Amino acid sequence: MIRYKINKISEIDTDQLSDFYKKTYYQRYKNLTSNWRWWYRVGYTEFEPLILSIDQQIIGQAGLLPVDLKIKKKIIKAIWFIDFVILPEFRSKGFGQILTKEWMKICPNQITLCNNQSLKIFQKFGWKNNLATKRLIRPINPLKFFPIIKKYNFNFTNKILRYFIKRKFNRNTSISPYKIGNNFKVIVESFKIKKFIKNIEVAEIIRDEKWLIWRLIECPYSNDIHFFEYNNNFAIVHIFSSNNIKRLNILYTYYTDEEQEDELLVLILNWAIKNNFDMVWSVSESKKFKNIFPKSLSKKLNFTTWSSDKGIFETLRKGLFDVQGIDSDIDSSLYTEPTT
Repeated sequence: MIRYKINKISEIDTDQLSDFYKKTYYQRYKNLTSNWRWWYRVGYTEFEPLILSIDQQIIGQAGLLPVDLKIKKKIIKAIWFIDFVILPEFRSKGFGQILTKEWMKICPNQITLCNNQSLKIFQKFGWKNNLATKRLIRPINPLKFFPIIKKYNFNFTNKILRYFIKRKFNRNTSISPYKIGNNFKVIVESFKIKKFIKNIEVAEIIRDEKWLIWRLIECPYSNDIHFFEYNNNFAIVHIFSSNNIKRLNILYTYYTDEEQEDELLVLILNWAIKNNFDMVWSVSESKKFKNIFPKSLSKKLNFTTWSSDKGIFETLRKGLFDVQGIDSDIDSSLYTEPTT
């Protein structure tokens, strides 16, 4: 029988973590090595990611992100299951189940947005999932997404594609982004105002000022986070380039009227077209997004959950209210940097 050891991430040497992340998350390993304390929100609670080792070699990780949820006026602690990975040569040997079983002992309420491979493991432990949340992509320059074609510069074709998208979503009004740090107080107040919704039958993520400071201000990439505002509605976005693709990721949308959310997104799309972006990305349950994001480029996400409390479990399995790109690790591509 192979002897293994499971430790909290804070007990592991940084060089060991770096070597492991280089094998498992090559495009993110520098950022994970430098910023794992922020990314996993270490110190907010006693909860920490688990590291699985054999003979002092890291072979797996069960990451987590602590979060507070509200269910019918009651605040509960929960953890997102994120960055769950086993080295390829150690897969199909039961280590994924071992790590999951230990991870489930950390907190009684657990949630994740996972891939199909992880879902198979979680379902063995009684987890339930739904597919209400979608990841959405609006290509502006589709040519950039073909490995063979993107080596060449098709300026004329790019202009034609932008012209037709802009024509479809043309508006007389225009908006521009603002730096998040200079307007943080405005955003905090807006999050407080949004609590007007009553009688929510599903769990709600608590995004208070402490959460916002961690997620936006303390973010290692806070200089690249902006927000758009229009008629008292706003969107928090991350602007960056990756693999020669200029991206605008919509992390969060706030709206006072559902009809105006669509208008805000159209104005953001128009700004992205004018400023030579290649794509706009978002995560949402909103049906309004269908007007902007092609149906063929939307992907249903596995929201999967478990709780030791039957009442909480029944609520969690219905999903979370207002899940967006700012939640969980679905925006991990934001933290990708050149590795050369």
